[in-house]
Amino acid sequence: MADERAETPPADAAREETLRLLEAGRTDQALAQLATLHPADQAELIGDLDADLRAPLLPRIPQDALAEILEFLEEEPRRTVAAELEPTVLGPLLDHVDRDVAADILHEIPPRIAQAVLASMATAAEVAPLLPHPDESAGGRMTSDFVALHREWTVEQALSHLRRTKPNVEQAFYLYVVDDQHRLEGVVSLRHLVVATPEERISDLMTPEVVSVRASEDQEEAARRVQHYNFVALPVVDDARRLVGVISVDDLMEVAEEEATEDMYQMVGLAGEETVFSPVSLAARRRIPWLLVNLATAFVAALTVSAFEDTIARVAVLAAFMPVVAGHGGNTGTQAITLVVRGLALGEVRPADAWRVMWKETRFGLIHGTIAGGLSGALAYALTGNLWLPMVVFCAMLGNVVLAATVGSFLPLLMRRLGIDPALASAIWLTTFTDIMGFLMLLGLGALLVERLA
Repeated sequence: MADERAETPPADAAREETLRLLEAGRTDQALAQLATLHPADQAELIGDLDADLRAPLLPRIPQDALAEILEFLEEEPRRTVAAELEPTVLGPLLDHVDRDVAADILHEIPPRIAQAVLASMATAAEVAPLLPHPDESAGGRMTSDFVALHREWTVEQALSHLRRTKPNVEQAFYLYVVDDQHRLEGVVSLRHLVVATPEERISDLMTPEVVSVRASEDQEEAARRVQHYNFVALPVVDDARRLVGVISVDDLMEVAEEEATEDMYQMVGLAGEETVFSPVSLAARRRIPWLLVNLATAFVAALTVSAFEDTIARVAVLAAFMPVVAGHGGNTGTQAITLVVRGLALGEVRPADAWRVMWKETRFGLIHGTIAGGLSGALAYALTGNLWLPMVVFCAMLGNVVLAATVGSFLPLLMRRLGIDPALASAIWLTTFTDIMGFLMLLGLGALLVERLA
């Protein structure tokens, strides 16, 4: 439904003018200015407005234009805008958006209100089957706007069906072929259908090997298959292989962005729904627990250091290398975690690959640990002129980097095996581990050789 207009006025200037007119109470002029913007820019502006400025604006926007704006709105502002509309207004509005978008919006509002909205929709029978599927599943991403042809139809019958139903052109890339029980049998392209003779049967034209995804599978799996096979759409089937929907590539681009953001956030203990402009109450509720966990693990590292007070007192220069050894190990391990989490997300790495991945990262750790340890040892000798200190620093750095690379590659795989999201604060746990082990190696070796270092 997205507007295909290539040319738009300078968005920033038009947005500022619209906002100025709204603040001045000149709603009619603001509407005229708003209409000059691309729907994506309109959605961004409306999503950023305060509720009191948005209230007089929404009822005045034409229904088709407001429906298009809803499709461009991000999830959080869309939820807010939908909540500001009466069910009797929102229902007819959702009749004009894509079926999957309508289902998403109904999921985002309270169930009692969603029922009232659904009751006022002319397309309720088409949207209702999409609602039982979880948001994170392939079924939660699919739309019921697809074209299904019977395998026994002739080309002429199929073309007559297309003329009669006038499907959305965005959903007509692939024409799916079904049997009497609506089971997915094959796929035929619109181009092949148009050039075929009218008497040919669809079963003779179709490609029988169809890649599909079950409605219950995770949306990430659907995204992986579309990327792997370079499709523009993917059919969704139920457990009996009945065709129930289609996911388009633009929906799966959103999935890829959401999943990448979720993994990135979870690696550092952030809630996926938080943005830069989220309320501070949400930030406090979501972020502080993880930060307190991190603080508690830092206490463990502090206790580790405190056990070597006498050693540090006698060889104070060891304290200068503590953040170097611990920090560099953490950075090395975080690189390994990032590679493995990405590989798991894209389907490139499976739990069965654990030993192969660990062996590769261990070898990398040995190479880099030797280089980093050598440079750190050289600095230690330059500072003190003591030949034993470089050896301590070298061994601690080498050991911590190798350990960090190995554990960093293994931790996400272990979490996946245990049924835990491998991105879930992996970096926090790893850096805590490398801090403690780095301190133990550096200060432990220092304690053993304290007489030669002092």
